[in-house]
Amino acid sequence: MKSPIPTGSFPENGSYRQLGSREIGADTVEIWSSPELIDPAWDAFLEHTPLGHFQQSSRWAKAKRAEGWAPVRSVLTIGGRVVGGFQVLTRHTRMGKVGYIYKGPVCISEEAAFTRLIVELLNSVLKQNRVLAAIIEPPDESTIGRKLMADPRFMENRLVHVSPATLLVDLSRGIEAISGTMRKSTWTEVKQAQRRGITIRKGSEADTDVFFRLMLATCERQHTRPHPATPSAIREVWMAFQPDRVRLSIAEYNGNPIAGQFCMCFGDRVTIWKKGWSGEHRDKHPSQLLLFEVIDWCCRNGYKWFDFAELNPSIAATLLRGDPLSEEQRRTRDFVHLSFGDKPLILPTSCLLVPNPVARLLYKAARSSGFLNRARNLIFKSF
Repeated sequence: MKSPIPTGSFPENGSYRQLGSREIGADTVEIWSSPELIDPAWDAFLEHTPLGHFQQSSRWAKAKRAEGWAPVRSVLTIGGRVVGGFQVLTRHTRMGKVGYIYKGPVCISEEAAFTRLIVELLNSVLKQNRVLAAIIEPPDESTIGRKLMADPRFMENRLVHVSPATLLVDLSRGIEAISGTMRKSTWTEVKQAQRRGITIRKGSEADTDVFFRLMLATCERQHTRPHPATPSAIREVWMAFQPDRVRLSIAEYNGNPIAGQFCMCFGDRVTIWKKGWSGEHRDKHPSQLLLFEVIDWCCRNGYKWFDFAELNPSIAATLLRGDPLSEEQRRTRDFVHLSFGDKPLILPTSCLLVPNPVARLLYKAARSSGFLNRARNLIFKSF
């Protein structure tokens, strides 16, 4: 059965498959399976709702395919209009199939009836696809996470670290207003970078290898592993979101790349996905100029929000209380970002859905044992 959404919203060679319907109030909610890798109708919905995020899009599913992930997408419509749904990325592991729902589910309504439908649909989809466990990372500013946790089938996520807070820049103020509220020291560093020969250019696909090397240098200084782990995986993200939903910016000195930022442009938001710095020319402040240039570009191109994607939760809590930062908090890398950003945000708590009741009992028993750490490294290390 073909979806009532206009044909032009679909991939030319595909169609939705109807799974059922549900009466909610005066509306009939149709439930669909979206079988195609790329789904323009779903992506368009995400880009036009405040809770939409690039990591829930079919473009992201395309990018992650190279790492072995496959999408399972469920879409809700009312009268032929998409009103919600979710995309689960699944992958086979030695312990079974696992899933991850990045920044989802997404619904125009998070009222009780919609939430109940989403819970039932999530559980059903995971069972049908034999998914052992799925991490659910709700959208920013969503309330659905608290409602999911009220259901006994959902448990606290202790398998994957999820950023608990972020920092937003209100771009509607314009670059002049943003510059006017920057700390004097940060503004001085931006001007010094310009005077000392740092230049910023827009990167291309050919620069994805360059960017990976910059990201790798940062990871080596921080004693962490890069993720994605290969230049080809970075290139897959570029290819999935180019030409107009990705921006790679490279800072150079004397023609040599020394810093970079890989940003995702989706809906009214630009989000820092990855960044890297060679460690060279610290006195020339390449990262500060790079950040200023990207935010300036966002303002000029009509975006509403710039998202740093992470913020120390203690700093976020301090700012939201209106208290001054401690000396320790002022020494963190977030302090530079605070010169640009003006909206700290505590993100919804992620959770874990394990459809099988026996597996849920085993997970609860394992939470206080070393087995959980081994399972984390075996199953979810690539997230």
